[in-house]
Amino acid sequence: MMAYMRLELRRTLRTPGFIIFTIAMPLVMYAVFTNLSSFTGQSKHDAALYAMVSVGGYGAIGALLNYGAGVVTDRTVGWLRQLRITPLSSLKVVLAKGIIGIMLGIPPVLAMCAAAALLNGVRLPVDEWLAVIALLCFGAAPFVLLGEISYAIYILQIPVAWFLRSMFSGQWTVAPATLFVIYLVVLIAASFLVYRYYEKPLRAGLRRRLSGEGRR
Repeated sequence: MMAYMRLELRRTLRTPGFIIFTIAMPLVMYAVFTNLSSFTGQSKHDAALYAMVSVGGYGAIGALLNYGAGVVTDRTVGWLRQLRITPLSSLKVVLAKGIIGIMLGIPPVLAMCAAAALLNGVRLPVDEWLAVIALLCFGAAPFVLLGEISYAIYILQIPVAWFLRSMFSGQWTVAPATLFVIYLVVLIAASFLVYRYYEKPLRAGLRRRLSGEGRR
């Protein structure tokens, strides 16, 4: 199982999209958000601290969703079927992918913590740094199990957040924990609908078209 995990880690970390969308893009977002005081409405230090956690979580979730989408691709091309002829059991494959998913959430979180410390002077005790890293990585872990709707979740997470923020910023007052639950329910439901009625038919159509051109 360790050899399989090393293979999966090397394959994912060598993918340009992983570096761009889960590390580089969150770092750019962090640098922009923490230098727009009128946007956050907070002091620079508080904005840097809160943005470190929120954008770090965004990067970790993005890494896991990206890996979850890769699992769907592996099934499509037959890689998971090939694994059945190896000594690895199905349980070990699932366990290895879960561990790898958690490990892939570490680089964007570490990059965000380093940027907060170097760019904005965020200082925390060692135990709090460790707690932030652990909570962000393990808190994002369930997203690797969302499988086929993971790409839709990755695309819709920001639009859904802005939609709910505009909806509940007026006369309705909702506790943050309740709002987060509502956000998850709406996000997963919207992602399922997008996958079921747009992404899946689009993939099937492209697959038929490509296979038809290949037979010509």
